[in-house]
Amino acid sequence: MFWQVSFWILLALIVLPFPFKVFEYLSGKDKSPVLVKVEEMANAIFMALGLVAFHGFITDTVYLTPAFWKGWMFIAIAWSVLPIFWSPKLAYASEVMGRNKMRIVAGVSCILYLPLFFAVYFYAF
Repeated sequence: MFWQVSFWILLALIVLPFPFKVFEYLSGKDKSPVLVKVEEMANAIFMALGLVAFHGFITDTVYLTPAFWKGWMFIAIAWSVLPIFWSPKLAYASEVMGRNKMRIVAGVSCILYLPLFFAVYFYAF
């Protein structure tokens, strides 16, 4: 039950806002810098790809190869560590909401993504 609930929560957090963000970008309502938009979209697409493995883990269905998902895991871990050193999105979030609130939001989002990382890990290995 935990895995199914986690999957649907992440699906809602990653996929559902995507068309609205694209609309905001195209309409000019989102005033964030281009680098922030690129990072945000790349992250959403990449994490949505991980949801495929998460679904495969839950339903015991094979999608792509274990080597592909191991590569995805390697990139996901590197991508998760990179913002410690450089992230236009987190720098912009610090400007907008303050450094302490940004750290809290970043920490909570890391915790929310943990089930995805564990599910992909169990799926690939």
